[in-house]
Amino acid sequence: MITNPNFPKEHADAILAHIDVTAIRARKFKIAVDMINASACVMDPYLFEQLGAELIPMNNIPNGEFAHRPEPAVENLGDIGHLVKESGADIGFAHDPDADRLVIVNELGEVISEDYTLAFGVENVLSKYLGENVVINLSTSSMISDIVEKYHGKTFRTKVGESNVLEEIMKRNAIIGGEGTSGVIYPAINTSRDGFVSLSLALELLALRNQTVSECVATLPKYFIKRDKWPIGKNLDDIYQKLKSRYPEAQTNELDGLRLDFPDKSWIHLRPSITEPIIRLFGEAKTEERINALFNEAKLTSGLK
Repeated sequence: MITNPNFPKEHADAILAHIDVTAIRARKFKIAVDMINASACVMDPYLFEQLGAELIPMNNIPNGEFAHRPEPAVENLGDIGHLVKESGADIGFAHDPDADRLVIVNELGEVISEDYTLAFGVENVLSKYLGENVVINLSTSSMISDIVEKYHGKTFRTKVGESNVLEEIMKRNAIIGGEGTSGVIYPAINTSRDGFVSLSLALELLALRNQTVSECVATLPKYFIKRDKWPIGKNLDDIYQKLKSRYPEAQTNELDGLRLDFPDKSWIHLRPSITEPIIRLFGEAKTEERINALFNEAKLTSGLK
């Protein structure tokens, strides 16, 4: 077995070489971080020290005993939200156990949608490198493609899965990519999802624009995204056909399950899980009422209960 005890420092230094450390240090960020007693404990202290940030750690003993359910979802992150609010931190971060995913908490202690992790990264990078390619999967928010369009780039979508996104990133020579579930891939640094890259790009964006998290979110496209899962009990091809018949006005994409895009920029994406006996449904719209209505109609049309 080959071990490299210096790898955390080497990786942090590689990230620091690609961001404006001076701008971040000047902001003197106060940052609360939930490291979930896992991988992030090894690297976060050094990285935040180099960024000149005051680190307020939580669950920072690298013993692998997760302090809560490991999925970095809103319902599992109440404690980091409270810590941000009580400590007066400028921002909070929550890692998953292997630190490839990252969720952002705003200055009010509110866990913002995991889709903003990738949005912050894409907004940052494309604002400096215009006209570049970006790769995302079919279930990723249109917020990303809107940002790419703003900076005269081109968006390519793939099947769900990090390996699918990475393969297309390499094929398209994309400058950045990832998945809406809080995963950023930035090939200038490495070719995998990386929560440390994600948080560094987010801090750089806030520092360069002198914004709070809430102020930055307010400048980005606004969508309401919804996720659900249903037990598989019917033939999927039959469900897809019913949905296509129900929505003849929608543009169809059958690369990975069925995605329907509507003229008002709302969309739904239905696909079978590769890890569980369930059907996953993702969707998004400009209003909460619209996406809720689409989900209800899709369920009724599919004959699912």
